Order: sequence, then C-alpha cells, then structure tokens
Amino acid sequence: MPDMEVSRKGKVFRVRINHPRPLVQFPFEGSSTSPSDLPEQLQITDPASRIFEGRPHVLLQGKGIVIQRKLGVREHVLGLGEKAFDLDRRRVTAQMWNTDVGGAYGWYVDPLYKSINFFICVEGRKTLGYFINSPSKVVIDVGNLDYDRVTIFVPEESLEMFVFQGESVEEVLEEYVELTGKPFLLPEWALGYQISRYSYFPQDYVVKVVEEHIKGGFKVSAIYLDIDYMDRYRMFTWDRERFPNPKELSEKLHSLGVKLITIVSPCLKMEQGYEPFKEALGCFVERPTGEIYVDRMWPGYSAWLDFLNPKAREWWREKIVNLLSQGVDAIWLDMNEPAVLFKESKTIDEDALHTLEDGTKVPHSSAHNAYAYYQAMATHEALREVRGDVFILSRAAYAGSQRFTAVWTGDNVSSWDDLRLQLVLIQGLSVSGIPYAGCDIGGFSWRSPRAPPQWSPELLTRYYQAALFFPLFRNHKAKAGVDQEAYTLPDPWKDRVRRVVNLRYAFIPFLSALTLEAHERGHPIIRPMAYHFQEDENVYRMDDEFMIGSHMLQAPIVQQGVESREVYLPAGKWAEFWTGEVYQGPIWVKSVSEIPLYLREGAIVPMDNGDGLDVVTFGEGGRIMLRDSTLLTTEKGRLTFSREVKVGDVIVLRGGRNTKRVRYVVREVSI
Repeated sequence: MPDMEVSRKGKVFRVRINHPRPLVQFPFEGSSTSPSDLPEQLQITDPASRIFEGRPHVLLQGKGIVIQRKLGVREHVLGLGEKAFDLDRRRVTAQMWNTDVGGAYGWYVDPLYKSINFFICVEGRKTLGYFINSPSKVVIDVGNLDYDRVTIFVPEESLEMFVFQGESVEEVLEEYVELTGKPFLLPEWALGYQISRYSYFPQDYVVKVVEEHIKGGFKVSAIYLDIDYMDRYRMFTWDRERFPNPKELSEKLHSLGVKLITIVSPCLKMEQGYEPFKEALGCFVERPTGEIYVDRMWPGYSAWLDFLNPKAREWWREKIVNLLSQGVDAIWLDMNEPAVLFKESKTIDEDALHTLEDGTKVPHSSAHNAYAYYQAMATHEALREVRGDVFILSRAAYAGSQRFTAVWTGDNVSSWDDLRLQLVLIQGLSVSGIPYAGCDIGGFSWRSPRAPPQWSPELLTRYYQAALFFPLFRNHKAKAGVDQEAYTLPDPWKDRVRRVVNLRYAFIPFLSALTLEAHERGHPIIRPMAYHFQEDENVYRMDDEFMIGSHMLQAPIVQQGVESREVYLPAGKWAEFWTGEVYQGPIWVKSVSEIPLYLREGAIVPMDNGDGLDVVTFGEGGRIMLRDSTLLTTEKGRLTFSREVKVGDVIVLRGGRNTKRVRYVVREVSI
C-alpha cells in the first residue's frame, strides 16, 4: 500500500503519496486529517500494474501510481486545459505532455502544447475539482478504461494532488487559482488588435504594414517579429541588414500607437564564437554523462537552457532585460514545450537531466511540462523589472502559468472545423485557470496538401467575429500562407472585419473590467455555459456559445454560407444586444445578427465612445468595476458611478434600445 498523507484547509485537501518533492511547488498550509474526510473516496494503487494487468493501453505503460474515483451516470467533467475534445470530457483519454504538433492539428489530436492537470466533476450542485501536481506524462482517463471511473495514471513513485470542494464551478475554480496563483494583470493595450506574420521584415516593411492597416481604418495595438529578425536564427541577435536600428523601429511604431513584440526560443546555437552560448555555460540541460544536451532547432545544433535551474533563469532574465532595452515592449515565447526539430519524439530526450537549486538532478521525463512554466517565470521577472505593463505570450504552459503569461493555441489550420475547435480550446483553457488565451485568427496554416486549408474571406471574417471577446485578439499567418492582413480583403469583407475591429476597441472598457476580475478573483473572461448554468443539462453539449463574464452570451456563426442561427438562452431574462428584444429563458431563439450577442438580466456593459463611455444596461442589480476601480451599479431605476465619469449615451435594453443622451460628466443617470 502506498504511504498517504492528507491535510485540509477549508474546502481544499492536499493528498501526498509516498513523500513527494514536487518540481513546481504551490504553498499550502493545512491541518492533518483522515483520508476518510475526502469528499469523494479515492482508490490509490501502487504500482500501476495492479490496475492495468491484462488490459494493455498504449498510454498506460510502465511503473507509476494510479488514482481512481467513481464517475456518476449523469456526472460531467470540465477542464483539462487545451484539449481538442468535446468540452464535457466524458469518454476522453487525455495525455498531459506538452507537444509541438508540427504546423497543423485538428479535432482529437492529443496531446497539444499545454498540460493543465486540473478538472472539475459536476453532478447537479455537487462540484469537485482535482489537480494532479506532476509535470510528468500524466494520463487522465474519463470513463474509457473503466466505464464508471475516472482513472489517473502518474508515471512517478510519489505524487502530490489536491481536491477542491465547492458549491459551483466558479467556487472550485477560485480555490484552484488561489492555490496555483492569481493571473497577472493583462495591460489594457494588450486587449487591442495585434498583427503578426511568420515573418514581417525588413524594418521599413514592418512600419508599412502597420501604416497600411491604419490607412485602411484598422487600429493596431501591437506587431510581432517572428524568427527572421534574428541573425541566422540565433537568440539575442538582430539581422542588421533587415533591422539596422531596432530602437528606431520601436520609436516609429510607438509614434503610431503600436507596441513591438519579438519572439524568443529556449535554446542557443552551439557555436564557439557566439557570445550568449559562451556566457550560458553551466546553464544548459545535460545528458546523463554530464555533457551538454544537444539537438536541432532553427539555428542548427543547439543547447537548451535549463529553466529549472535558478542560475539559468537569472541568466535568461538578464538577457531579456537587455532585449527590452533595445526597444522591445513584450516577449513571445515559442517552441517551449520544449520542441526539437526533425525528431520523432519532438522534444528533449527523457533521460536528459535538469539541475535544481540544491544540485539535485532530475530526468526530463519528470520535469517536461514544467519547462515552459519556469521560462515564463524568468521572463515575467525581467519585464516586471523594466516595465509597469507586463505582457508575455507563450505557446506551452503548466498549472500556475497564468501568474506570468498569456497563451495562444498554436498552429491551427484555416478551416470551418478549426473555427469551432478554437471555441472549445479557449473555453477549455479558461475553465482550467488560464484566462488570457486566444488563437491565430484566420488560421496559421500554409498552403499544404497535408492540411489543405479552406481559407476564404468569409471564413476569415467569421474567425474575427468569433474571437471578438477572446482576451488575445491576434491575426497570425505562416510563410506560404495566403496574405490575410485585413486591408488586403475585398471591400465587402474588409468592411465587416473593420466593424469587428472597431467593436473590439469599443468593448475594451468591458474587457478590461473582466481582466481586473480575472486578476483579483481568478475568474475567466470566456466561460463555458456550464460555468454559470451547471444544473442545466442542455448546456453540456454546447461548444459554440459561451459567456463573456457573467452577463453576456455570444453565439458566433461557425458554418459556411450561413447568415442566421439558433441560440439557446438558459433560465432567466435575456435581451438581444443589438435590438433590445427581451426573452424569458430557457428558450431557443433565432438570431439573424452578424454577431449574435445577448445580455442577461443585471448586465452593465461599459463601452469606449472615443470621448468617454457609453453604457449598455439590461435590468437592475448589476455591478461592474472598471480598471481604474470605478464601480458601476444599477438599482432603483438609476445607473450610479462611484466617481465622476464622462458619459455619452446610456442605452437601456427594454423591449428595444432606449438611448438616453448624457454627454457630460456625471455620478448618476436615471434609467
């Protein structure tokens, strides 16, 4: 029998099996309690062969620990992060192993780039969360191996896990984020429209791309430089023919209101005359022989920095600080699963070694999923040292990464199937504690017979509309992919995309308020319908409509050639955002809007009108806090502000859009 210790703090339980030493530590001060006090009894088996004997499974191999719990007949499972499966994870076997999928992926490809070993079991009001704190190749099986059980396989001799008890999905998620860390405060500029390409160069062309957007009526907040800005793809260098003066480029972009973001990779080229490589000796991942681990990446044979080693993290922090001094505003972390090129495993060998602070060596097989976490930590420290507004975008992540970085969903394919899949991935990440997520709008993929895209102006427009409220709003495209900059579109589609981008900027006060809520309470911005309506069985099969905050519902159109759709409104009063028409849920309604949006009773939506705020309200009892801590409430027929605010229009949804023109600074408006 394994040695098991259980401790408790409020509704959170920590279970320690065989005296673990977690590679990612989350502070927890609890009181010792009996395993029988756990809200759901766990069957823990060591070694795993006792469970799997006679039932071979390709993912469940080798020694390890197995945890099982009952799976109820009507129980639903949410979470598990970035998984290309239905939002209700029943009958899913998920492998947690950060993986570069190689330029394209689709439904049911697993694993992907991020590993968040957290899931929430929901049965009516009964809500339990589980977090397996192991960055190794964990497998979580929801009713496939055993039809009536959730089975967790951890290929380690010891384990730390947590159980969260709550009355709702939101309460359990709050407990999880309280443990693993509150999200950093996303800067308001990062909520704007961001543009990227693999790759924009040379320097003057970068400026021209921004200017073309602005000339076409598309405001831009940031532009990204992919790997071609470097000298032969070597980290912390610039190709001086393409980018002769990065500081000058940055200043020009700033004059246009645009931030500069550069990509970085976690490895350095093996080259005797390359100063960063020489400086970093002693900071690399090693082979069991003590030699530097060497494999192939963009610059050729390279060595990978060991981010589990505090010495390597400090070296990296200093280099990022220097990069920022050259005019760079934010950092884009790529290939940090960690990825290796031209190799079947796509990553560092599992017997490669990492060095911990006390000199202990641990194999990569045990540390793999923590690699990006520690890289983001070091990068975040660098930006925080230099800037008040920290923005990092990472492809890979682990539990707790929300403290340091936003994420995107990697190399998606331009297709109608992918458009729907991105809704699932963003919702899955959001309900797993990663609130700042987005996708490559329009799809990253290039022209390839391996993954033929279905790119069209209509599809690109639908991506923009679906992503209107995604925390990351970025268009990114691969080399050899069709140009999809908004200003290149035919006029009818250009006009529709322009409307979306303008709407995005109008909604920034609303999104910024939700960002503050995410930072302070850990609540996601994009929320699966089950997040607020967990007792409504209808919502568990819905992946193409979702909540934005607690009081707005979006149901994007994700089918080709369609101009209307059915929308499900759960119990309560709802108003159509564009017309003000009121509905009593639960009800199915037909929307003919380009972007179907509905407000739940009690909604307050602040919007930027270019000279202050417009405010849309529906019903009373609403409450929302702006980024500057101004509190807006609706009660007894009045919209109240906690301080004076310049207000343009107040739009009250009440069987129509009733507009009250204010046009001056107020503390209160009659509605």
